[in-house]
Amino acid sequence: MPCLLKLLASAMLAVTASLALAAGQPASIRIGSPDQSAGNKPFIAGPLGLAHIHQQLEQAFAADGVKIEWHFFKGAGPAVNEAFANRQLDIAYLGDLAAIIGRASGLETRVLLGSRGANMYLAATPESSIEGLEDLKGKRISVYRGTADQLSFARVLASAGLKERDLRIVSLDWSAARAALAARQIDAAWSGMGILALEAQGIEFPFGTKQLPVTSTTQGALLASADFIQRYPQATQKLVDILVGNAAWISDARNQDEYIDLLASQSSIPAALFTREFQGDDLVLRNSPRLDDFLRASFQDSGEQARALGLTRRPVEIDAWFEPSFVENAIVRQGLQLLWPRYDHDGEPATD
Repeated sequence: MPCLLKLLASAMLAVTASLALAAGQPASIRIGSPDQSAGNKPFIAGPLGLAHIHQQLEQAFAADGVKIEWHFFKGAGPAVNEAFANRQLDIAYLGDLAAIIGRASGLETRVLLGSRGANMYLAATPESSIEGLEDLKGKRISVYRGTADQLSFARVLASAGLKERDLRIVSLDWSAARAALAARQIDAAWSGMGILALEAQGIEFPFGTKQLPVTSTTQGALLASADFIQRYPQATQKLVDILVGNAAWISDARNQDEYIDLLASQSSIPAALFTREFQGDDLVLRNSPRLDDFLRASFQDSGEQARALGLTRRPVEIDAWFEPSFVENAIVRQGLQLLWPRYDHDGEPATD
């Protein structure tokens, strides 16, 4: 009897998959992201993270017989790119550098919607006597190479006339950097908001992107394989519709407390850190999903930096890579045209 039940279950799954394909739907949508959790539950912030927490995609695609598969990677960008290369993912969220490296290496992805404005912080031990960028020379600094963090740090160094070779750079992932800094094994680390938790251990934060123009923050994108988009444009649009709706909800300051509570519960990162991260930020700018001139210019600059740092060999043609039709369709369908202006390369609302 158990064998018969297994056979029946397998047959039902096969029928469901066949019906989905016959209706122009995928049997499953495989979604990947770096795991930013500090606990035992996988976590990513933003519209995609909100969809994961609320199981919105599972609910939206259930009637079509489409299974949603989530894959969270501790290996960050390189692991996600490898999964794309092995045809194990259809959709993924990545920071700009990892996405650019993947595209430059030949991955046939398309950028569906944007992510922008994540802040970075210089965390330093009191013993290092680091008060500003000029004090970084010769110091042992952790930066997570191969991620958007590296390009953000390169931009900040350039603003002070410094280069990576002026410092002793150590590449550590986010968790390892926090541990090394707490143990005083390095002088400082350039990292995202998770590192703010070390303030209770005496770590100081002399500098961050909040003191700089928005162009110094880190940007990201939701990617899809070109093959998936071509085969399943309706499923792609449905997914983007949901994420654009989430972006609109997050952009509303009236929802911020609820959003922070959701993030804190899922990530095991204290709510106070999210509050500090978002404080003073323009939520409309930060959560705009549009592939506007700001995002294009930022990705173009990141691509040029990646080549200058020897991280890529081929240029990335941004216009051929960006696919704005899905996000713009979603904005029109939901009547959100007035919510997000098109931002220029400096992060200012475009006047034309």
